[in-house]
Amino acid sequence: MRFRYHRNRLVFIAFLLTLLSEGILIGISYWNTRDVGSDIQKASEQNLTKHVESQIVSKLNEMNSLSLQIESLDFTNYSRSFLSLRSAEEEAEARGELDSRLQRLHLPSGTVDQMYFIGENANQMNYGRSFVSDANIPSDRIPWIEDLRNAGVLDSFTRYYSMPTYIPVGMFTNKLAENKKTISSESRQRLEAFFGSIEGHLVINNGVNYLGVLSVIVLDESIFSAELPSPGIWNGYVSVLDNNQQTLWSNLPDKAALETVAQRIRSGSKQWEQKIGGNYKVRTQLVSPYGFDIVFFEQEKNNTWWGQQFILVYVGVSIGMLLICFLLSLKFANLILYPFQVLARIVWKKENELDLQRIPEERFTETRFSNISIRGKILLMLLTSVLIPVITSAGMHLFLIYNYYFNKAVDQSVESSNHLMVELRYKMEGYENLTNRLSTDSRLTNLLSPYTYMENIDDFTVSSYPGLGDLSYFVLFDMGGVARYSSAFFNNLTLFKLSSIDSAMLKSLRPEQIVWITGLDDVYGHPSLMLIKKLSVPSSSTGMKTEAILQVVLKEDAFSSVTSNRMMSFVMLDKSGKFIYSNTSSQGFKDAAAYKWNENTEKVDDVLIDQVDGSNQVVVFRPIGSTGWSTFVFMTIDDLYLKLNGMLHRFILLILLLVLIILAAMWHISSLLVKPIERLKKALEREEELPLGLGLDRGTNPRDEISQLVASFNQMIKQNHRLMEENVNKQIREKILVTSKMKAELGMLQQQINPHFLYNTLEAINMRARQYGAAEVSTMVNSLAKLFRFTINTGGEVVPLSEEIEHVRNYLTIQELRFQNKFTVHWQLDEAITKVPILKFILQPIIENALQHGIDELYGEGQIDIGAKAEEDRLLIIISDNGIGMSDDELAKVRQRLAMDTESLPAVSYAEAPKKRSSGVGLMNVYQRLRIYYGDRAGLSIDSEEFKGTTVAIIIPLFMSDEG
Repeated sequence: MRFRYHRNRLVFIAFLLTLLSEGILIGISYWNTRDVGSDIQKASEQNLTKHVESQIVSKLNEMNSLSLQIESLDFTNYSRSFLSLRSAEEEAEARGELDSRLQRLHLPSGTVDQMYFIGENANQMNYGRSFVSDANIPSDRIPWIEDLRNAGVLDSFTRYYSMPTYIPVGMFTNKLAENKKTISSESRQRLEAFFGSIEGHLVINNGVNYLGVLSVIVLDESIFSAELPSPGIWNGYVSVLDNNQQTLWSNLPDKAALETVAQRIRSGSKQWEQKIGGNYKVRTQLVSPYGFDIVFFEQEKNNTWWGQQFILVYVGVSIGMLLICFLLSLKFANLILYPFQVLARIVWKKENELDLQRIPEERFTETRFSNISIRGKILLMLLTSVLIPVITSAGMHLFLIYNYYFNKAVDQSVESSNHLMVELRYKMEGYENLTNRLSTDSRLTNLLSPYTYMENIDDFTVSSYPGLGDLSYFVLFDMGGVARYSSAFFNNLTLFKLSSIDSAMLKSLRPEQIVWITGLDDVYGHPSLMLIKKLSVPSSSTGMKTEAILQVVLKEDAFSSVTSNRMMSFVMLDKSGKFIYSNTSSQGFKDAAAYKWNENTEKVDDVLIDQVDGSNQVVVFRPIGSTGWSTFVFMTIDDLYLKLNGMLHRFILLILLLVLIILAAMWHISSLLVKPIERLKKALEREEELPLGLGLDRGTNPRDEISQLVASFNQMIKQNHRLMEENVNKQIREKILVTSKMKAELGMLQQQINPHFLYNTLEAINMRARQYGAAEVSTMVNSLAKLFRFTINTGGEVVPLSEEIEHVRNYLTIQELRFQNKFTVHWQLDEAITKVPILKFILQPIIENALQHGIDELYGEGQIDIGAKAEEDRLLIIISDNGIGMSDDELAKVRQRLAMDTESLPAVSYAEAPKKRSSGVGLMNVYQRLRIYYGDRAGLSIDSEEFKGTTVAIIIPLFMSDEG
């Protein structure tokens, strides 16, 4: 027994099973994680889309509100007052007032690039300001409305008033170049300078109003730069295109890619794949009502968690599991095969000894695990060395999956909370901007004058100030705390008091400073959010600055539009931890936020997973700007739990199925490994014909196959001793057999003389026939002599196919002369198989049947077809004739006799084969000899149809000779 060979084979099988299991386990993990990964990616895409769209819409709405604000007389009066006809001091004072009013708007950086107020003609004054350089634009770079009209560009320029419109580069400058002959040089210079500064930008104009003034706002292109998520969550680019597919803003540097995007949008595509230094998935989102398209370029990535880091982890885990499998399998294989090694050594020592000694069975029955069968030991070894690594690896898979997806959920929640905080800050900035715009409106600030009366209390309407719909009301107080105007209860201003606001805070306010106030009730007795701004308004009558307080009170649902995600809730707290606002009515979220604020007052950007109101939430803590406020964002992950639990159930089910497959494979492998031993044991047991009393010693009970083999070996030794005692009697019988053998050999020699004598006589006749010119007789005798020579040849049972064919040709030569050319023979032989060895005398009996029972009684010329060819691993010989054939009954009888003969298979002497000439006997003789020699791999079939002929097919296993 080759101990190391079998041990290595067992180790290899265990190692291979573990390797396959690891591969299947990785495949199961990949398949299970695809859905969850896809859902997380879709949720991330939706959050990104909503965030960017919300940012763009809110900024454009803000700019539209600003465009309506500057349409008022406070801003356009400078260009309509014919200041060019007045004194320079008066013009400078008006310009300073407009500069001051624009500064008091406190426009956020990155929103407005330039602003223009254009008068009708040279009798008026133009105004332009660059907010990037914080300087006024020279008047010689600003055209008059008259210049625009004379150049034929006024209508096309003001066509899309009150809507952000992108002005492509060259749209107006090219037209001016075409019409330069009809435009004066000064006018053309002003127009070229003006359009050169606004082309390539997004512009809002209000058209020429009833005062004869054209106001224009040139937006900064960075107004579209949304706060994109981190590359760990999302990796891509964003572009904004107008309704003519002109690029308004993009962080994608590839201009050719943007041209391709424009073509795709024109063709109606909404989503496609595009190569930009890598494969990107491109999708568009329409921004209503502006008609802009937001284009997202997202780098394609696997929906699952399979990245380089996790692949390395899995490689490490798999190598570790395979190493454990190898060590366990090696240990158990040594234990299992140790008895084999001992037995092999003992048998090797005894194989040259004449006096065989009994092998001590106790040496094997008392070893470790001796009470377990060989099959059981192999199964135990495979179970231990395969299932332990597989189950351990499955647990690590689950741990990695859960850990990864919870981290993903936390990352997504953090990213969503970052989006939310950006939107909250922009919302708060929007309310601050609205407060600034209110504070610059002279209709409100003029009420601070003691000589001004409220004649038009309806001036502050929602239509005049987009955004006022989110306000509950606003109140203007003088520094004495007296309300001078209110948008609510304006006929009963005594309802509004400043006394509820901290007086020290009011005194510490600087002019134009805005602060947020929380924890106070509004005039309706409801907790509310409010803004307080200190105004410093120059008096139109005295020129002195008048200070005042503007109070803006928000509605209870002022921040309800920040998020529409049903899975996200947020709670805003002030710097003392008091409740400010929440988008949910659930008290549980408010209590949880207050509790966590008290626990984490020193922690910033804290993230944790907790259960709130019976729901699993990712809780993110975020401060809000410089206000001292904080926000707790709650992201529901119940859906993720459900998906992970479903994935877990599928994973466990597939693991159980994998274990069952492994167990089945182990059972099958153990059967294959033990099968030779079991066969040997059973064979030994079948040959033991001793009485039961001479069997094993009493008290012994072999428990595994090794012990049983030892017992059988001892039993064989006892039987050998008994056979030696009978050897004397056998020697006496052998003497009698030797005498009989000598007599038989003498008879065989006598019989062998007769064929040789006959062959020599035929040769003499052949020579005499040639002398007398009897050619046919010579041919027949020569062929017959060759037949006898082939018959008496004792070289062996098989001959090359070529010799068997030559024997058939000699036989057919005699028959052709006998039948006087009544039949013809057609040969179809593959030369490559002529050296194939086949059994002797298998073709001539079949051809003899064809002549005697088919051709002999045929009226007309007969034909015999003989073919031989190789097909895969067998030799196919087909013999057919066009004789009278057999009826269905006769054919059935022949086939039945063949079937009956197959079951019995009596021994047939090769010398008897050519003697059986009757119908069916020679065929059965050939079939029996084929089955005896070749076994089940040989076959013979017969088909026949009456008056049409018979076909016999012989199938022989293909064995080439040494020469072939």
